[in-house]
Amino acid sequence: MNRRRVVAAAVVLAGVAAAWFASAGAARMKPADRVLHVGDTVRVAGTATRCAVARRSGAVMIECLPTSPTAGSYATVAGDERVLVVRFRSPHVAQTVFHARQHRTAVNCR
Repeated sequence: MNRRRVVAAAVVLAGVAAAWFASAGAARMKPADRVLHVGDTVRVAGTATRCAVARRSGAVMIECLPTSPTAGSYATVAGDERVLVVRFRSPHVAQTVFHARQHRTAVNCR
């Protein structure tokens, strides 16, 4: 169970880092936030991860997943109130393995 939480945290952090690096690059970063809007995507050079901002169930979320999902790979969907981690069973089918709500409980799914 702890391994899944570590994986979830690592994927979310990778997504945030991807957005930060892709928006302007760490070396040229000014002390201002980079704002992404629904429909915007980011990718980090040298990685196989891409992130997109989307509206899911009425909430704005950022989705981070491999550019070519394969069985066994993971993706995250995070927003203001909730986070999901999914594991791909095939390139087109994924199963939720972890979900949590802000200030509420977290659930490992099997």
